[in-house]
Amino acid sequence: MTLPPLPLKLAQLFAIGVALSLLTTVAGINIFVLFLLPLGAWAWLNFKLEATEKKDVLGLFCLIAALCVVDVISNLNAGHALLPALRILLGDLRTFAFVIVLWPLFANHNLSKRLLWTLVGVVVLVSLADLVLMLTGRIGKQMYFLPGSGANMNGQILVGLFFVLAQILLQRPSRTWRIVIASCMGIMMAGLFLASERRTGWVLLLAGAVVWVVLNRKNLLSKRIAIWLAVTAVAVTMVILSSNVVHQRLAKVDTEVQLFLSQTTEERITKPTSVGVRLQYDISAWQLAQESGWWGVGSLNFKDAFWRINGSVNGLQSQYSNPHNEYLYMLSTKGWFGLVLYLAIFVQACRIAMKKTNEIQRIGMLMMVFLFLLSITTNSMMIDMKEGHFAMLMMLVFLAPRELDLLGKPNAA
Repeated sequence: MTLPPLPLKLAQLFAIGVALSLLTTVAGINIFVLFLLPLGAWAWLNFKLEATEKKDVLGLFCLIAALCVVDVISNLNAGHALLPALRILLGDLRTFAFVIVLWPLFANHNLSKRLLWTLVGVVVLVSLADLVLMLTGRIGKQMYFLPGSGANMNGQILVGLFFVLAQILLQRPSRTWRIVIASCMGIMMAGLFLASERRTGWVLLLAGAVVWVVLNRKNLLSKRIAIWLAVTAVAVTMVILSSNVVHQRLAKVDTEVQLFLSQTTEERITKPTSVGVRLQYDISAWQLAQESGWWGVGSLNFKDAFWRINGSVNGLQSQYSNPHNEYLYMLSTKGWFGLVLYLAIFVQACRIAMKKTNEIQRIGMLMMVFLFLLSITTNSMMIDMKEGHFAMLMMLVFLAPRELDLLGKPNAA
């Protein structure tokens, strides 16, 4: 045990608070994580890493620490003093640093399990609420039941948890659990395709399905499982084909691309579309990265430099803090050193996951990493802090416990 009973219960309560806040309010996330941090530091006093995982886990921690050092160096290299460079580090990479501080708390199986199930429950309820809004005709007035839930829930959060539930079903739990889990997955898919306009979530699901099948290719050889997989695929396809939301949003992609090609740089910024502004920012961020050298332009200078690259449109400086592409953001702010270390952290997370004996834990983490790395081509985890906190939580939930046994031993019944 890493903490006495009372602090451990508080840690579980605060962790659940983070999960609830993840789909509602950034302020709630920050408050509950702040409550967790001293408990995490306390837990380290009596915590020892598993001998079999110690080398790999310390490797992960060292990569995170090295990325933090590069972040500071990039800002020092850009001409800033040490204190501002350290201050901005808290904004740049705090979610990665929290992985280190909170590791001994989430090594507790019950804490990780309760947080994960809380997050599943909230996602299902929000999906259900979105469906009700759609059926009652209010979807156009209030797209999502909870403020701010849509972008996260219908991206890697909903899709990532969907594949975790699919992995649990593959382990053949009890009949009651199969019904509950299948029902949750159905609600999530209906909410994603019928009541959501988040195109990123749709792409993640389709790409993730291919990766999930590859990772489970041995388990899917059973004729019975293959039949159920085919039925599920047909059901999801039917939902997609029947969704006017999907048809309209996908058709809009072509319109937005064509508009982007016909616009000037200033028009792309002053009259942006969802796809067009991302394409423009990709071009601009890559240009900035080419100019910024091995150490990058520094996160403190990024906003002004990105504004300049995009044409210095007066009055719109506030729009240039997020390039909507994490790879290009890391490359332009921290240079090639930063980008390589950033990717190495996820590679190391996968190495740790591959050594887990629990299949749900192992494949769950691999799927989460794939979805993270795909989603950040059109968004950011570190700048959009909800995504960053979700990445932090999933690393802790799937990697910190020795075994994440969510439903007990598999039942062959």
